[in-house]
Amino acid sequence: MKTQKNGERHEPLTLPIVPTMDVVVFPRMIIPLLVVDEHIIDGIQRALEEKPPREVLLVASKKSFPPNEEQTIGTDDLYTVGTIATVMRVIQIPNNGIKILVNGVSRARVLNITTERNVLEATVEKIPFEMQPNSVRIDRMINDLRESASRLIEQGGSIGPDFNAILSKMTDPEKIADFILSHITLSVERAQELLEEKSFEIFFEKLHAFFLEEIEHAKSDESIKQNARESMNRSQKEYFLREQLKAIKKELGEDDESDITELWTKSESIKLSSEARKEFEKSLQRLEKMSSDSMEASVLRTYIDWLLALPWGIETEDNLDLAHAQEVLDQDHYGLKEIKDRILDFISVKKLNTDGFAPILCFVGPPGTGKTSLGKSIARCLDRSYFRMALGGVKDESEIRGHRRTYVGAMPGRLIQGMRKAASTNPVIIIDEIDKIGADFKGDPSAALLEVLDPNQNNGFYDNYLGVPFDLSKVLFIATANSLDGICEPLRDRMEIIQLSGYTDEEKCEIAKRHLIKKALFDSGLDGEAIAFKDETLMDIIHNYTREAGVRELERLIRKLGSKAARLMVEKGEHLCCNRDVLENFLGPRRFIDEGCDHKNQIGIANGLAWTMYGGEIIQIEAVTMSGEGRLIITGHLGDVMKESIQAALSYVRAHADEFKIDPLLFTKHDIHVHVPAGAVPKDGPSAGITMLSAILSAYTKRPINGEYAMTGEINLT
Repeated sequence: MKTQKNGERHEPLTLPIVPTMDVVVFPRMIIPLLVVDEHIIDGIQRALEEKPPREVLLVASKKSFPPNEEQTIGTDDLYTVGTIATVMRVIQIPNNGIKILVNGVSRARVLNITTERNVLEATVEKIPFEMQPNSVRIDRMINDLRESASRLIEQGGSIGPDFNAILSKMTDPEKIADFILSHITLSVERAQELLEEKSFEIFFEKLHAFFLEEIEHAKSDESIKQNARESMNRSQKEYFLREQLKAIKKELGEDDESDITELWTKSESIKLSSEARKEFEKSLQRLEKMSSDSMEASVLRTYIDWLLALPWGIETEDNLDLAHAQEVLDQDHYGLKEIKDRILDFISVKKLNTDGFAPILCFVGPPGTGKTSLGKSIARCLDRSYFRMALGGVKDESEIRGHRRTYVGAMPGRLIQGMRKAASTNPVIIIDEIDKIGADFKGDPSAALLEVLDPNQNNGFYDNYLGVPFDLSKVLFIATANSLDGICEPLRDRMEIIQLSGYTDEEKCEIAKRHLIKKALFDSGLDGEAIAFKDETLMDIIHNYTREAGVRELERLIRKLGSKAARLMVEKGEHLCCNRDVLENFLGPRRFIDEGCDHKNQIGIANGLAWTMYGGEIIQIEAVTMSGEGRLIITGHLGDVMKESIQAALSYVRAHADEFKIDPLLFTKHDIHVHVPAGAVPKDGPSAGITMLSAILSAYTKRPINGEYAMTGEINLT
C-alpha cells in the first residue's frame, strides 16, 4: 500500500483480471491461487510475456460456488476495488490447470473492463491511503492495536504468539496495516470493506473493532473449552468410579447380569399378556445394553418393575354366599334396603354366570350418608380387595391415563396404581366424588373415564405410561357423588344410578346406638359402661345440635362426648350419664331451635314445604291486605323464581275473582303484602306457587287456612 503525497497522481494501467473466490488479497500478502479457467490462464500467460513487473489484477467475486460446480463469473459479479499483484511463480497441474504464487502490491479501483481475445482486462487506477505523516492519532491507534493483539494472544485467539513480537518492531503504518491484514481471517465482505477504505484513521478504527470482537470471541471459546474440560474430567472420574463399583458388585455377587437374570426368571412366573410380554422382552434387551448408572437405565428399570408388579391373571375367589353378604351389609350399615338388595342381586347373578359383566354402580346422595363406606362393605362381603380413588378437584387427564414415559418423573395413572395396590384383577374400586371432576387445558378426566366405565371397552384399558392394554373388565366399579348435576351425560349413561336419601331421625338414632357410640368408646379407650345414652338424649342431639342428611356431625358430637367421658374417668373415676344438662355443659347451648309451625287456622298464613341442605323444613307464607293503590309488596329476601310464583298466584286470583266472590275494587283500592319470615336468609326455588296462592286468596277472602296441612307445588294461570 502506498500513501498519497501532495500532488501525486497515478497513471491508469491495463491488467488481466484474476477473480478470487472466498478470499480478498491485500498488498504485501503472498498467497497461492488455483486457476482452472482457460481464459483466465490465457490472461496470466499474457502477463508473463510482458516485461517485469509481471502484474495482474486480483478482484474478489461477490458469489461463492459449491465444490465441483462450474464457476461462471460475469463482470457484475466482481467488486470494483481489487489488488494489483505480481506473479512470482507458475506451476502446471493436471487437468489443464495452473497454480500461481502472487504477491500483493497495491490497491486499485477498476475504471473499465474490456474483453480482448476472450481475456478479461481492466483499466485500473491505484488507490493510495490518505494519511498525514507523523499523525499523533495514528500512533495512538497503532499502540491500541498492539495492546489488543497482546490481549488476543493471551486469550488464545486466532493469531500466533510471534505476531506481537514482530508487530512491536514495526513503525511504518502502511507496513503495520499490511502485516496485520496478512495474519487475520476476515469474511469476504468485511475484508473488501477494509480494502476499499481510503482513510488511514477509519481503517485502523475498523481493525481495532475487529480485534475487540476477536477478544470477546476468544473469551467465549475459552469458557466453552474450560467447561468441556471440566465435563470431560468429571465424566472420566465417573467412568472410573463406575468401573470400580462394577468390580465391587461383582465381588459381592450383585452385578448387573444377576439383576437381568433375576428379572427374566421373575417374568416366567407371571402371566403377562402377549403385548406386555413383547414389551417386557424389548425393554429388558435394551436394559442389558445400558450402563446401570445411566438415567435412561433407571427410567427403563422402573418401567419394567411396574410391568412385573401388576396382577396379570391374578384373580381372587368371590364369596357368593348370600347369607354371608346380608350379614356383613347389615353389620356395617343400618337401613339402605334398596342398595343391599341390588348387591344381593349382583351376587346371585355372579353365582349363576361367573363370566357376566359387573355392574357400574353410582351412589348419589348427601354427604355423610354412607356412600364410600358402602363400597368397603361390598368388598368385604365379596372377599375382594379394595381401593379408593378420590377424584375431587382432579383436572388432569393424566391422573387417569398416566403420563407418557418421555416425561421426567412419569408415572402410571391412578387406576393402574390402584390395580398394583389391590394385587388382583377383580378388586372393588371406589371412584369417589365423581361429580367434582374438573377440566382444563390438560384434558378432561371425565372423557378418560368413559373408557374405564364401559364394560365393552375396559377389557383393553390403555395407560400412557404402561403402553400396553390392561384388562379392567372384572373390576367392580362403584362411583359416589353428591349430585348428578356435575356428571356429564355420556358418563352418567354408563352407570346405574342409585339414590341415597337422607336418614330420618329414627334411623340416625339407631345408627348411633349400633355404630357411632361403640366407635367413639373404642377411640376414647373406654368400655361400654363408661358413658350412658338414652334414646331421648340421642334425639335431643339430633334435633338441637345437628342439621344434616347424614351422620357425620352426629358422630363428631358423640366422639366429643366420649372424650369428655374419658377425662371424667381419668380425673374422678366416674362414668358419664348424658342428659340435657350434660349436653349443654359439654356441647354448649342448642345450635338449632325447631320453630315448627302454628297449627291454628289463620287468615293469610299458609304452611309450605321447603328443601335445605339439611333436609326438609316447614316454611310459612304470610299475606295481608291494606288500603292503598293496588300495589304488590314482596319481602323476605326472595329469589326471582319465588317472586314470579307470587306474581302468578296474584294474577290467578284476579283472573278468577268472580269464582272466589272477591270484589274487583279490592285489587285497585288495596295493597297486598306477601312476606316469608327469616328475612335475613336468602330463599328461592320452585314448588311454592300453591302456598303463595293459598295465602293471597285467604287474605282477600278473609277465610282461614287449615294449619294442619303443608303444601308444595306450582300452579298454572289457567
